[in-house]
Amino acid sequence: MAPVWLHGGWIDVVWRFRRTRLGAFWHTLSLGAFVLVMGIVWSAILKQDPTSYFRYVGVNLIVWTLVASMITEGAGILIAGQSTALSMRYPYPAFALAHVWRALLLFAHHFVLYVAIAIGTGLILGPATLMAVPALLLIAANGVWMGLLVGMACLKMRDLQPAISSAMQILMFVTPVFWPPDLLGPQFAFVADLNPFYHLVRILRDPLLGAVPPVWSWLWVFATLLVGCVVTFWVYGRNRNRLAYWY
Repeated sequence: MAPVWLHGGWIDVVWRFRRTRLGAFWHTLSLGAFVLVMGIVWSAILKQDPTSYFRYVGVNLIVWTLVASMITEGAGILIAGQSTALSMRYPYPAFALAHVWRALLLFAHHFVLYVAIAIGTGLILGPATLMAVPALLLIAANGVWMGLLVGMACLKMRDLQPAISSAMQILMFVTPVFWPPDLLGPQFAFVADLNPFYHLVRILRDPLLGAVPPVWSWLWVFATLLVGCVVTFWVYGRNRNRLAYWY
């Protein structure tokens, strides 16, 4: 199965940006412009130090883009794979694996922006940065079940696809991406800890900022992976033979 989804994810990126000079780096430039504008505007609104805030929001947006794409783009993976699914005996989880691989390829392009932010803001890294590797693997593992689950749901109910896209845009402002959780104050800071997307972002963001993510966040992500896999593959097992009839 591995060569199939590896090749599929790679070809999808190549075809998406074919005949463009910058290729997938157009995503990076767009994200960089968004980071620049939001860093300037929100640092003034929230009265934060521009350098540290620009670093904070820049890394947050790079990681959030990866996490959010697992769901927003995963919503259409089974719909887009209609011709493949109906023309051959193709394992549906391979669509999710190819989708995650594609998201990681785009994240690799965005990593160039992270390097620019680190150099521009004088970010000092240490051994804690190495924790970004297991964090990235955990996010990718969660991306597989999230992509497959929302992909099946949107295949069955097509109205869910734009609804999920809108919900993720709203969730970006509810999750501490543009604002630090301590702005909620001691009475409401716990609200951020109840957001599983915050922990998915934090376990990768903190190492990229040279900090060690708290154990609480690791436990949240592991629990999300366990519960998500159980639910997703239970749903998949019950509906595997019906998926072809939902097209």
